[in-house]
Amino acid sequence: MSWNAIASFGPTALRNLNLISKDLASRWRPTPPGLAEASRHDLYLSPHCDDICFSLGAFARRRRQGVLLTLFSRSAYVARPETVAARGDDRIEAISGLRQREEQAFARQAGLHLSLGGFDEAPLRGHDPFDTSGADEDARRLDGLIIEAILAAAQERTEDQRPWLFCPAAIGGHIDHLVVLKVVLRHYEALRERWRVAFYEDLHYAAVWRARVTGLARFQALAAPIEPRRSLLPIGSAADKLALAALYPSQFVQLPASIAAFTPALRIPAPAHEALWSAEWA
Repeated sequence: MSWNAIASFGPTALRNLNLISKDLASRWRPTPPGLAEASRHDLYLSPHCDDICFSLGAFARRRRQGVLLTLFSRSAYVARPETVAARGDDRIEAISGLRQREEQAFARQAGLHLSLGGFDEAPLRGHDPFDTSGADEDARRLDGLIIEAILAAAQERTEDQRPWLFCPAAIGGHIDHLVVLKVVLRHYEALRERWRVAFYEDLHYAAVWRARVTGLARFQALAAPIEPRRSLLPIGSAADKLALAALYPSQFVQLPASIAAFTPALRIPAPAHEALWSAEWA
């Protein structure tokens, strides 16, 4: 088929085809050897309590080492509001404490040391969480605080160690995820002096094809200078991953019974999996 014929499909079809080709390559590409090198210095960046668990929980539990840094750890959201009796400022504290306890339970299951950034999530900052128009301003305003939190969470290491830093790719368009991604990309070269950097597909958002296509197109545009490639990480036991998700009952009206929300949507046959993008194996 000629390029003109392909181009006639339109931008949406081209994005779909581009992603399918990358997914196909990742389906048959061996897992990069460097990902087997777990370290207690690995750093998992979670915008909120639950993001690492939902997006990368099976991978993190297999490795059982590292630091979980949850940045926007002050929250007012639960799936069933009536389950929290507190009101006003007390309600924010009650929900934040509840969610942080859930995060600590996951950290214990995954063998991770939990560190809390203590930042307000988007609604507490006066933002619609899916209105990204203020993402650049928030990224500039929070840049120093986020980098300070990252460096504060980093554990002492010898000069010959180069552990991993796992950052959200901001699929789904949540402003907090996008802020973290923009800050990491802005400091990418400096962070690479200390860590190998990889970006995870945010779940549950990446479980919806259209959201995944749109989100990865934005991610690839932002990360174009580093040319990351995708790696597919099979979950293994779906029941085990669902058990990790169930550690966050505050975030569900009913606990999930299907792995469908916790594996990226593909248009090719593939096992239930989590996914990373990185230039480290490009």
